Amino acid sequence: MSEGARDFLLTLCEDARRRVSEGYYRIERKETIFHGERLSTSILRQKGNAVIAEFKRASPSMGAIVGGASPRESVRAMERGGACGISVLTAREWFEGSIEDLIEARMACSLPILMKDVVVSEEQIEAAHRLGAQAVLLILRAFNRGYTQVSLERAIRLARDLSLEVLLEACSREELLEALGTDADMVGVNSRDLSTLRVDKMVHVRAVEGLDVGGRVLIAESGIDSAEDIRRLRGLGYRAFLIGTSIMKGPDVESKTRELVRA
Repeated sequence: MSEGARDFLLTLCEDARRRVSEGYYRIERKETIFHGERLSTSILRQKGNAVIAEFKRASPSMGAIVGGASPRESVRAMERGGACGISVLTAREWFEGSIEDLIEARMACSLPILMKDVVVSEEQIEAAHRLGAQAVLLILRAFNRGYTQVSLERAIRLARDLSLEVLLEACSREELLEALGTDADMVGVNSRDLSTLRVDKMVHVRAVEGLDVGGRVLIAESGIDSAEDIRRLRGLGYRAFLIGTSIMKGPDVESKTRELVRA
């Protein structure tokens, strides 16, 4: 990030804190009961590539990706295509996500769901549980830079207490090493630097080169467009692949999901 440039992750966290203060995540009752398997279990038992397909309408870097998409139809297509899990954006600003999208996705499919948001507060983790998600995304850098209202340790502990798995996201080798030292159930490497929004596919390589992650579930995020990308990442030791844009922007969600699962 150039000198004087604003950290975009700070903007995302400020927006998240505003949503929390406005009561956006205040869910009074548990919307759904889900008796399926955990996301990590679904990943490990997957016979093809473990693709976590993401329902997303927009992104900060691209703007609108697809207009008028139905969460119900999209996640059902992803499930038919062989995805092992579904990620749903619930951040309103920049992503055009919503709580309602997650509710609809939960009602539409039997796959484990990851609530993908910029988590800064305990209230968001509690909302993930009440909305019927099985996992929640935490961004390591947001906690390290003091952009959150809760500590990373407390956030992971609360998620565990609510029977939620944690996907802890790193954006560099140093962050990955730190993430591996936590109690997070799954660890992700995002090739998109959330401070600048730039994608560098080599981040996936540099982060894990020569590194033994043991039995940890390692997930590659961002910049995954093709079967070739999947094969390359699989060879580096990644166990799952979180893919949104390349699935959502195409004309056939089911076929694109199937193509990546069978790569």
